[in-house]
Amino acid sequence: MNKIIDFFFKIVDNYPDKLALIYENEKLTYKELGDRVNALSNSLIELKPGSVVSLFLENSIDFVISYLGILNAGMIAHLVPTNITNEKIKQQLEIANSKFVISSKFSIHKLQNMSHQCKIVPFTELNLQTNNSLKTNNVYNDIAYLIFTSGTTAEPKGVSITHTNTIFTTNNIINVLKYTESDIHILPLPLSHSFGLGCLHASLFIGSTLVLLKNATNTLDILNKIQIHNATTLAAVPLTLNKILKEHLNCSDYLKNLRLIITNSTSIPVNTVKNYRRILQQGFLATYYGLTEASRSTFMIFDNTGKETSVGKPFGGVTVKIQNKQSDELDVGEILIKGKNVIQNYWNNPEADKKIIDNWLHTGDLGHKDSEGYLYLDGRMDYIINIAGEKVIPEEVEEVVRVLIDVDDVVAIGVKNEMYGEMIKIYVKRTTNSEITKSQILSHCIKNLESHKIPREIEFLQEFPRNKFGKIERFKLK
Repeated sequence: MNKIIDFFFKIVDNYPDKLALIYENEKLTYKELGDRVNALSNSLIELKPGSVVSLFLENSIDFVISYLGILNAGMIAHLVPTNITNEKIKQQLEIANSKFVISSKFSIHKLQNMSHQCKIVPFTELNLQTNNSLKTNNVYNDIAYLIFTSGTTAEPKGVSITHTNTIFTTNNIINVLKYTESDIHILPLPLSHSFGLGCLHASLFIGSTLVLLKNATNTLDILNKIQIHNATTLAAVPLTLNKILKEHLNCSDYLKNLRLIITNSTSIPVNTVKNYRRILQQGFLATYYGLTEASRSTFMIFDNTGKETSVGKPFGGVTVKIQNKQSDELDVGEILIKGKNVIQNYWNNPEADKKIIDNWLHTGDLGHKDSEGYLYLDGRMDYIINIAGEKVIPEEVEEVVRVLIDVDDVVAIGVKNEMYGEMIKIYVKRTTNSEITKSQILSHCIKNLESHKIPREIEFLQEFPRNKFGKIERFKLK
């Protein structure tokens, strides 16, 4: 089997009456889902195999049917987040050279007046009549789907992920996190992002049941769904996990019987890790590190090792190394990744392709390993502040400020300075009812930082600009 869809239809054959998907009041068995996938593939018969079909859908069963139907037709699924600006939608459609867009009735208005010429059809208007004479384009095309990175940088890049990448990564997810067909997963993550999509793949590959939520805004709804469906796993970003702890003092009553909570490598406070380890009486908290270009490169199962700040080790044929002048992985350097989870190239972007050298992806992330080979993240090369030749990693400053009890969060950036090139400015979000002053923060920094790392400017913010996954968008603070 060399395609994502092959694994799905094997499960359809093996577990036809098994519940595959639940979304709000709608439920589909694997056979029902398979029939609708075939029907959607037939509705795309006018397109050539290898064509790009864009998906502009919110989390829904319609999304899953459309995604699998596109792959089943031998085409490339371009996943477009519904919350991005009209300008970015236009940009993505043009770069992807999309021929066809499947939209929801709620979002189609954002696609009006697009200069890019492609057919736009609401999902509800597709001909999904099932029949016995299927005419799908069963032509193998190794590129499965296309996601444009948003991350914390201003310039998005098209990332073309292959069936080979996905099958390799999905098998690693299943093996590390011990997914089985008896699992019931709660998924409040967007399927247009690699974290949520990877969870969908794992469920479809193993034949388990996926309870899909619209989003993670309503944390009480997440907890209720866990209880109603007797769920065994939850996937959520650290921001959501922190909100659950903050908003629901009795959350352990809902979570205690989960066998797994999986999150990703956005910074997780140590206390959050410890709280979930205490709450999960029969299960465990895990995280992973990876990029859209190299999904699930390391895994970390949080246990009693005392490595709460680590993102773990690579697994199953993935290699991670630290590149620095010292050739010492215990020192901070750029993280490089190699393995079948790494893309071969970007989508029509020769400049971005320079990041992949001899099959090694140069991530731009900074990190180091400990003596046991566990990986730790130390920031981004893009964010290094150069003060008269002295290189400062922003996280070094942030960690010192963040220990203050009246500080909720902090971001350090470099600002231009005529004498030194750059100096450090920090943005601080105070905790509720905090009255900490700039002078108090500065005094703390003077006592705990080297002189060139002391911030020269301090500004208070009510909130940080974040993307939909909770990551702070530093470029917006520049």
